[in-house]
Amino acid sequence: MAQPRKRRSSRSITIDSNVRCERIYSIETTTKNVADLKTVGFKLTRDQAIHLARVLLAVSQEWGEMEITGYRFGARRGDNTYKITVTSASHPDPSINGE
Repeated sequence: MAQPRKRRSSRSITIDSNVRCERIYSIETTTKNVADLKTVGFKLTRDQAIHLARVLLAVSQEWGEMEITGYRFGARRGDNTYKITVTSASHPDPSINGE
């Protein structure tokens, strides 16, 4: 007889914060000065976009503001993708969760 599955609560869910993307624009070999750049872009696969969306949704439940940083100078050797981080310098938003 099979053992019953142990129940898990939604609190046991963890989000992998190691977000990757295919490309970050402006590319690292651009000849323009940083002050002259008007846009920043991320090229994402469907899975990468879903991953980033999940991370943003999770942190937006607690944080009032967040920062997205792309590391355009360091492609990972294994798959040639670039790191994206989602961080916040502020404390949790007191208006969230009725505090």
